[in-house]
Amino acid sequence: MHDMSGKTDLIIIARAKAMPGKEKDLERALRDVAGLTRAQPGCVSFTVLRGAQDPAVMIGFERWESNEAHDRHLQGAHVQKFLSAVADVLAEPPDIVAYEIVDGAEK
Repeated sequence: MHDMSGKTDLIIIARAKAMPGKEKDLERALRDVAGLTRAQPGCVSFTVLRGAQDPAVMIGFERWESNEAHDRHLQGAHVQKFLSAVADVLAEPPDIVAYEIVDGAEK
């Protein structure tokens, strides 16, 4: 949402699909990177989701204070370590899409 300065948080939805038999490896790698990501400046929240219909699909649902904060995250050593860890686990390249919030509220 917009804060008093008019700045809008950035939402990132990162989808990754594990190769058959590698689902737990992908989940472990995402759990490992999640805590480090949440501790980064500019990270509002980072949630790891698993597909209810397809457990091979994992989603990183991220909220950042700015595009710049997310860019810094992508350059971080823990992200590079994560990408190396999942290189032989992913069935396809991850799909990472940025969104701006149009309407939303926390209950």
